[in-house]
Amino acid sequence: MQKVALITGARRVGFEIAKGLLKEGWQLAVVYHTSQEVVEELKRYGEVEGIKADLSDFSSYQRVVAQTVERLGRLDALLHLASPYYPTPLENLSLEDLMNHLMPIATAFLFLTKECAKYMQKNSQSPKGRVVAFGDWATNTTPYKNYSAYFLAKGALHTAIKVLAKELAPHILVNGIALGPTLKPPDFSQEMWDAYIQKTPLKREVSLEDVVELTKYLLRVETMTGEIINLDSGRHVAGECT
Repeated sequence: MQKVALITGARRVGFEIAKGLLKEGWQLAVVYHTSQEVVEELKRYGEVEGIKADLSDFSSYQRVVAQTVERLGRLDALLHLASPYYPTPLENLSLEDLMNHLMPIATAFLFLTKECAKYMQKNSQSPKGRVVAFGDWATNTTPYKNYSAYFLAKGALHTAIKVLAKELAPHILVNGIALGPTLKPPDFSQEMWDAYIQKTPLKREVSLEDVVELTKYLLRVETMTGEIINLDSGRHVAGECT
């Protein structure tokens, strides 16, 4: 029996995760907004169904999950990586900025999980389903300046992981990965990125291989739920950042 995962945010880190799962025989439904070429690239590695949706639109959530099951026949996992990331200095922060982050990061996660759970509960295996959300190490410790909307949304995501883990137990496991510096953001210069990496105790970027392997582990684990694992080259123990 092939397992089916729904994945949001399949560019950058998400692309490597999707590729790793496809190589292990998973079937994927990949939500994309504008990057259909990512879906086409992933089809080189296995069976992929692209679903076009704007996760800032509340009405899209039910449709995304229903189309996944309609096209692939079942649903075993949700991987939520979708996440805008851009500066929102507090003095210029608007409600639009907040909602542009909150909707695709936290609101989408909550309601996609709710919809996925309806189908996962029909599965015969135990556990019946697994959910993995991707947060940020700094949300748990020392959020840095000028990204207030992003961190408020990630904070809501981290809380949702724990809430949903309790709500959906014992049949559906919900866990998270709080990533540290993995791939250089587009708005970072190389000099800025190198300085950021040097703040990690391990003095290195988070390994993409580690991200993929940890994700696979959370899709196999049977007795862990409500956990948020820091995968950040030790950044969370290094102290404050600005």
